[in-house]
Amino acid sequence: MKKLAFAAVLCLCTAIFGGCGSSAESADSSSSAVSEVKKGEFDYDLSTMSSTMVFSTVSNMMISPESYIGKSIKVTGNFNAYHDETTDKTYFAVLIADATACCQQGLEFDLGSSFSYPDDYPPQNALITVTGTFDTYNEGEARYCILKNATLKRE
Repeated sequence: MKKLAFAAVLCLCTAIFGGCGSSAESADSSSSAVSEVKKGEFDYDLSTMSSTMVFSTVSNMMISPESYIGKSIKVTGNFNAYHDETTDKTYFAVLIADATACCQQGLEFDLGSSFSYPDDYPPQNALITVTGTFDTYNEGEARYCILKNATLKRE
């Protein structure tokens, strides 16, 4: 009986994980279709998508960043700054909530060295729109996603 239950759970996991791979491909191609319909200013204009689509696209960016490297991104969300005492570095992100606003994802951005924090940045949680080029970088053994050459607009 235990072997049968284990086999059933294994089949269920295979179906779930197999389905997730297809969904990610589907979400990626849907995002591409949406961005291509836009005026061509950005590869991915997340500011015009539904909250569900934005959250899905950002999730896919975190899971499969290679597909997005070099793409121009526009996203609207809440500003967040975090100072890491260990690295003595301040990180800036636009926070995107899911449709029910129970979960958030952050997309880090870099405005460049000519901007000074806090003088040139909005207050925490201010609504902003960020545009930039998607890229990744390694810090220690971890890999992070970032919008480089970013611009920020307060909403």
